[in-house]
Amino acid sequence: MAQIILRLMVLFLIPFGSYSQSNNPLRVGDTIPSINLYHVFNQSGTTISLNDYKGKLIILDFWNRWCTACIQAFPQMEKLQKVFGDKIKILLVTNDKNEELVKLFKKVRLPALPIISDDSILNSLFPHTSVPHHVWINPAGQVQFITEGYNATEKNILKIIDGANLTLHSKKEVANFETDSALWKEGNGRLQKYITSYSFSMTKIDENEATRWSFIKDTINKTASFKFVNIPLLDLYKMAFGYSIYKTDYYYDNRIVFDLPEKSKYFKRPLMIDSLEDWEEKNLVCYESKWNLINDSLAYQFLQNDINRFFPYSVKVEQKEVKCYLLSTDKKFKISKTIGGEKAFDYSDTLFRLKNMPLSVLIESLNGLDLFESIPVVGTTNFSANIDVSLINAFKSLPALKKELLRNGFQLLKGKKKISMLVISKRK
Repeated sequence: MAQIILRLMVLFLIPFGSYSQSNNPLRVGDTIPSINLYHVFNQSGTTISLNDYKGKLIILDFWNRWCTACIQAFPQMEKLQKVFGDKIKILLVTNDKNEELVKLFKKVRLPALPIISDDSILNSLFPHTSVPHHVWINPAGQVQFITEGYNATEKNILKIIDGANLTLHSKKEVANFETDSALWKEGNGRLQKYITSYSFSMTKIDENEATRWSFIKDTINKTASFKFVNIPLLDLYKMAFGYSIYKTDYYYDNRIVFDLPEKSKYFKRPLMIDSLEDWEEKNLVCYESKWNLINDSLAYQFLQNDINRFFPYSVKVEQKEVKCYLLSTDKKFKISKTIGGEKAFDYSDTLFRLKNMPLSVLIESLNGLDLFESIPVVGTTNFSANIDVSLINAFKSLPALKKELLRNGFQLLKGKKKISMLVISKRK
């Protein structure tokens, strides 16, 4: 009795067919093992052995009942079998259960091709995540192609039969694809090699607390990329809408309109050290992107669009008439046109000196003073030549500055002018 029980146990351990499912999946170039298939849905009691078809081209057409494209292709597969006769063998393979197929073929015509149903053996040999999924086995019994269903054409099959060279798209699907994972994280990042363009934002990172930014153009691969690490959000806005990662028209806050209830609450760095950490958590951000383009202007437009989506403010550039200090040449004095020589820029507590420098350097320097923290200085002269300017003890007060500018041939007067301003408001 014990011997009978032991024999029964051994029988249950023998795989159904000669292929063990513990074997690794087959790849192109591998030889098909001896496999017997017993679940032939439309040929009851039939056993199919792949070895019986050696010398023929075998096409395994993997499909499922929910795949409309698969079912619509059945007539084409029948036609191919009829055209090439004994030279090929097409098997329709599905892991759907028989009872599920019975319901299906009450609605659609049953194809005149062998249907391997309730399959686990062939599906484990050739794992896939999408159908139609075709495996071509050449007359020598080797896997020649693992490909898409659209490649099953008379022209391609004829080339195989005639021994001609043929290259088909190779499907490289994996059975353990993490469908619920973010694509860039799937399979421990194995899909990142396919990334062509991307953009994403992050909060402040603690693993590298330095502030960094860059704009890189790869003219060989024709890509443009930005990277900002732990940068104040306000600085990111200034660079993006100023079309430069260096000093822009909006570098100083006097060129920004804060359409917000409390400007300092959102953007101004706190003076008290004990509140700095909380401010950084809310105001330091990270952003990275890469696009298939080398147009600088378009890259900055993409950046603008992204940060208006990713962060909680609406930002745009508007032409506004605002209060300004207008810097112009004084008619009574000759402007300090340069006498030439080496360019120089000296700045100390008591002396500000420009030699052979553009007027724009003077205007930018004035905008950086605390005296003009909220009101911009704007040039109103068309003077284009370089200048020599020497301002002594000029930055202690506005009257002192005006006096020194006048001595150098300039007037600084209050007025209004329509200029471009960076407008930051709460997103609606």
